[in-house]
Amino acid sequence: MRRLKDLLRLSGNATEDVQPPLENTMLPDHQRDRLERDIHILEDEYGEKEKRLYKEAEKQAQEAAEDSLKQLHIIQMGVCPHCGEHLNQHLFAAICEACGWNAFEMPQKGPVRVHLKAKPASIDGDRCYSLSTGDVLVVKRDVVVAKVLKDAIEWIEYTWTEEEIEKQYKQVIDRLKITCSWCEAPADPEKDGFHLVQLAFGSSQERFVFCSSQCFEAFRAMYPSRVHRNCYERKCSDCNLCVKRYDDETDGIRMIAKDFLKSKNMPHHQSGGKQE
Repeated sequence: MRRLKDLLRLSGNATEDVQPPLENTMLPDHQRDRLERDIHILEDEYGEKEKRLYKEAEKQAQEAAEDSLKQLHIIQMGVCPHCGEHLNQHLFAAICEACGWNAFEMPQKGPVRVHLKAKPASIDGDRCYSLSTGDVLVVKRDVVVAKVLKDAIEWIEYTWTEEEIEKQYKQVIDRLKITCSWCEAPADPEKDGFHLVQLAFGSSQERFVFCSSQCFEAFRAMYPSRVHRNCYERKCSDCNLCVKRYDDETDGIRMIAKDFLKSKNMPHHQSGGKQE
């Protein structure tokens, strides 16, 4: 609250110092030494330079958060944030075939294996990061163990164990819930009668989910499909009469769109689904 008052200039004490949180942040020794040296250089009678730089850094962090949030919303809408084309969305990955942009989950426990061109040996780590130069940093136990030049890389292997994949799915199911688009009751994908349908009443696809066949048929009776389109019976892969937002998938929970999964602690709002 004190920091908010300072930012809005509501504090009664104008000379009250703003304490940057960097001092309480875990930093490597060389960065902490650099921080202390820079603060010492910038110190003046009232610490105004340090406070000004802190506010500028906080503003940049807020702008970066806004950009990140905007990108997440674009991805959630099924659009590539780089070129604007349709995204192929999976539960743990989003890939654009048009420009190659992608975002995906990596194994939490690895190993990530970087295969080299010159010899059959490989470099293992917990994670790896691809730099803008094309080089790859391999991290193991929070320490960079190798920097591999792009010309030396043959390919990168992400080794997922079956146990870790099941754990990922379980975490998603435990954290999220699915609500019927007709009766708003909880919908279980494993129960008989569960339906996911994608329809285009307008110019683009929408998704709806139903907890039972009764809810699905009630929805169909209330919202009959347009004659020339017949979304209820026609596969989306065989149709080009609307703007595609989703692809056909039939592999368990992966077919459920991310924008249809709701957090348990969030209020209900209308969403879409896809056809089984």
